[in-house]
Parts: sequence; C-alpha cells; structure tokens
Amino acid sequence: METVDRLWAIEQIKQLKARYFRFLDTKDWEGMRTIWTDDAVFDARTAKTIDASGAGTDAADWVWTGCDAIVTAISAVANLPTAHHGHCHEIEVLSATDARGVIAMEDYVWPAPGDTRRTLLHGFGHYHEEYRCVNGRWQIRRSRISRLNVMATEP
Repeated sequence: METVDRLWAIEQIKQLKARYFRFLDTKDWEGMRTIWTDDAVFDARTAKTIDASGAGTDAADWVWTGCDAIVTAISAVANLPTAHHGHCHEIEVLSATDARGVIAMEDYVWPAPGDTRRTLLHGFGHYHEEYRCVNGRWQIRRSRISRLNVMATEP
C-alpha cells in the first residue's frame, strides 16, 4: 500500500473505534450495528476482572459471535450510565482490507439512579482487535478486552 493509503486506513480505524465508544456510551444500538462485521467475534470475559478467563465473575461466558448477537448482548449489559475513553492507538495495516491493533482504554460504569454507590466499575486496559474493510468501510472483525486494573463495587 502507498503511505497515504495506509495512513488513511489508520485514521478511518481510529474514527471507527471512536464511534464504538460514543455509540456504547450514548446507547446508540443502531449505530453500534455499523461497527461490526457480520461474522465478528467479541470477547468481553475480562469486562469486570483482570483474570484473562473471566473466572469468578458472571462475565465468564461473555464471548459473542455475529454482529446481531454482539449488539444484543452489549445492549443488555450496558444499560447503566457509562463513559469509555480510547487512546494510544497502535494500528498495523496488513493489506487494503485487513488490519489489527491495540487500543488503550479507561472506562467507568455508574450505578442506576437511586443506587447510593459512587461507581460500580472503573477500569483500565486494552482492546486487542482485528479489522476488515468491507465495501470501502472499516469494521471490527475481532475484539478482545484485557484489563490492567479494575476497581469494582459488588452490586
């Protein structure tokens, strides 16, 4: 690939991940459907723990396949107020249609109105991802969360 094409692909992938965070925090589930390939896989077992297996949490089975399944699952578990930030994008363009990357992240999950706790979760980690360009548009093909630290309050 030409340098300018590679840089343009990297920028498009950065914008893709920014939309993911915005759609998640604004609960825009129709927008979220545009983020994933039809055959995408999302591994969120470490959404609440630094244990790579998700052991000891109800997130142990949080691996979803297919855009519809991913959006349905995310919308069911992400109904609380959230704030997600992604930064330090490391993106490697492998071809005109494939790329991979690691995006550092920080997130907050607040309790539902009326709950007296200050936060339910505050975490740091990375998204490890593969991307595919489909019909001229980059989408997430695979995504896996890894945690460096997570501070959670038991519900």
